[in-house]
Amino acid sequence: MIFLLDEPYSETSHSRYLIDIIHQHTNEVIEIVDLPSSSTKKFIANKIFDLLSKVRPNDIVLCAWAIKADENLDELFSELGECCRVVVSAGNFHEPLENYTPARSDNVIVVGTLNKSGLVAALSNYSESKHIVWIPGTNYDSGQKVMSGTSVSAALYAAFLSKALKNGDIKLLDDYITEYANMVFKEINSL
Repeated sequence: MIFLLDEPYSETSHSRYLIDIIHQHTNEVIEIVDLPSSSTKKFIANKIFDLLSKVRPNDIVLCAWAIKADENLDELFSELGECCRVVVSAGNFHEPLENYTPARSDNVIVVGTLNKSGLVAALSNYSESKHIVWIPGTNYDSGQKVMSGTSVSAALYAAFLSKALKNGDIKLLDDYITEYANMVFKEINSL
């Protein structure tokens, strides 16, 4: 199960496009945990509390967004990361990710964006000290919209992780990422 912490689903919502991306790579069940754009930190905290009692070890929580750093939310995301796999976007501000929640939280998998040439995308947050998984995420055609950013890369990672877990071999995750990146780089080199 993938729990997507994102805005409520609509035909033009961020969550809809992320679901399209995920479903291009896996058929895993996705449950949207609604976080309207007006969500307060307390509202977000309550949603995480709810997830703490709901998730299982092989579930994935995808947070394809970043907000200004908040210590209390960092602690909750860290606790959630001890219960399941939490995949988060590095953020699209071209700043140190240490300024943003949930990317700076412990026990989360941070995903940044490479451009189609294999270089860190100019928009992606970065870190000198925290490990980031880099996945191509610029000019991605979800079938409904062309998107770029760390949310695209995080959605791809969540899909590949889900696929590896479903196949019972976490080692396949690196293969799926490499296969996808090679396809993207081959596509750009053929132009």
